[in-house]
Parts: sequence; C-alpha cells; structure tokens
Amino acid sequence: MKMWIEMSRDEKHGGDEWGFTKCIWAPTYKKSEGEKKSWPFWDNVNKVKTGDIVFHLRGKGKKAEFVGYSIAKTDGHETLERPPSPGSWAYCSSFYRAFLSEFIRFNKPISLYQLFKEHNLDFKKYYEQKAKPRNIFYTIQSNRLQCLNGGYLSEVDEMLLDIILENNEAFDEEDFSVGLSVPTSVAIKQIKVRVGHAHFSANVKNNYNNRCCFPECTISDREFLIASHIARWADNSEKRGDTSNGLCLCPIHDKAFELGYFSLDNNFRICVKKRSDHSQIFKTYILRYIGMTISKGLIEPDREALAEHRRRSNISDESGN
Repeated sequence: MKMWIEMSRDEKHGGDEWGFTKCIWAPTYKKSEGEKKSWPFWDNVNKVKTGDIVFHLRGKGKKAEFVGYSIAKTDGHETLERPPSPGSWAYCSSFYRAFLSEFIRFNKPISLYQLFKEHNLDFKKYYEQKAKPRNIFYTIQSNRLQCLNGGYLSEVDEMLLDIILENNEAFDEEDFSVGLSVPTSVAIKQIKVRVGHAHFSANVKNNYNNRCCFPECTISDREFLIASHIARWADNSEKRGDTSNGLCLCPIHDKAFELGYFSLDNNFRICVKKRSDHSQIFKTYILRYIGMTISKGLIEPDREALAEHRRRSNISDESGN
C-alpha cells in the first residue's frame, strides 16, 4: 500500500464523476511547442493501486488545507473517456484515472500555511533529502517553501506524513468506527501505525546521533540507518513507540539482530548463542565484536526488552555464551 497527496488547486476540478473525492485524474502528456511530454506528477496517477491512500490538499495560498483522505477503489489506468470540464487540458486525447471511495474528512482541516510556518526546517530538511529521488508537491524558492506548480499527485512516505500529522489529531479512529467498510477501517489503522513508526524511527536515530550503534561500525548516512525494534512491534504494544525500545543499526547489523545472530546483555555488550553453523556474515561482522559495548545514546536500551530479545533468540545473559 502506498500513500499519495493530491494537490487540487481548482475547486471545480473535473466535474461530476470526475470531481473531488470521486476520482483522481490527469492528462497523459503535456503539450509544449507541438511536442508531447510526460509529467511525473501526472504519471503517478497511473501508478496508483487499489487500496492506496490518497490525501487531499485543497485550495491556494493561505487557504490551502489537507481536508481528508480517500481510498483508491481501482488501479490507475489510461482511458479515452474525458472529464466534463477538462479546463486547460482539453487538448489531451487520453487521461490517467483512478476511482476513489469512502472519503474521510478530517475533524479539523490542516493548514499548509501553518505547517510550513511551524515546521519550516523539517520540510526543508526533508526536501534536501528527498527532492531528487522522489518528486514532491512543494519546492523551495528564495529560501521560502511553496507549492510546486503542477505537482498534482506525489507519493508521501512515513517521514513526510509524520511532519504533516505530528501532534495533530486530525482524525480519531473512534469517531469513524460506525459504518466504515473494512478497507477504510484498516487504512486508518495503517496511517496511525505509519505515523507512529516514522516518529519512533526519527527519535531512535537522533538518540544515537544518526550512527549505527554497533561497535566500530562507521555507517552514519540516514538513508542507510534503521530504527530496529528490540521488542517486536507486534509482540509488545506497550513499548512500541518508546525510544528505549530501539537501536539505530545499519542494514547488515539490523538484519543480524532481527535473525538473532547477536543480542545485548544487561551491560549493553554484544552477546551470542553457542552455535557451530556460523555464517560468513556472522564471522565477518559479529564474531570479533563479542563482549564489546555498543555506542549508547542519551536514552539507554530497555533491559526488559533486551531480555525478551535474548529469550526469542535463545541467547543467555552472559556475553559470548
């Protein structure tokens, strides 16, 4: 399941069954000096899959607000059908379209102007990290945040969603508990899980100063760091979002920790179980570090969670045993 932001500046966008909350649609090409050119924000409509979540950003300037979200009812597809009011895109012979269902309006719209104002640095930092690999709905002009003209549909990941929804009770699952279909109820839960995980991930990485905490590991690129749960997300709901339930690890050490190649004792030293079938990964990346202490953050790892991980991995409390 992917999540998208539909930025609709025109309140009369499409009309009738092509209108707001009924579907998302876009021309299949731009017409420029007699040439047909693709546009990534329009091509994204064709990439939408059934069950994806589409957040709706409506209005212009200080009136631009996130007003709610819908669930994609169909995959994105190209069609020769035309919207009743195609506007300046009447020239196009075909359109991308994906039908939507079950629009959920936020309890209180989220002002984009206020978001840009209150989370200016967060949006700029995200833009610097994500603008090249992923097309996003806003840009930076003269050091100011502003919506990108033509940025109709952009993919939103957990990091961006966390900035938008952080500390914002835009929707309450209990308010929508009656009358919702299963897909929409599931979507609400998935959004909350994703926001929660993004917040957890940011806290854990910051706690370890954005470095892998495994002894002598030098990986410090955020794109190659993972906030690893000590007590698994599904196993311990009480510790899910706790920073102390996370370790900042690089992909290799994260996978090794997940598979039980190593754990930490109560003094935060690398410990392993006795085994005769050590893999090459174990010999190269784990073996010589047994007994060494991880680089600790300001918040120490939760000892109860570590004990749970050791039990799950069949590792004793003593380093090297």
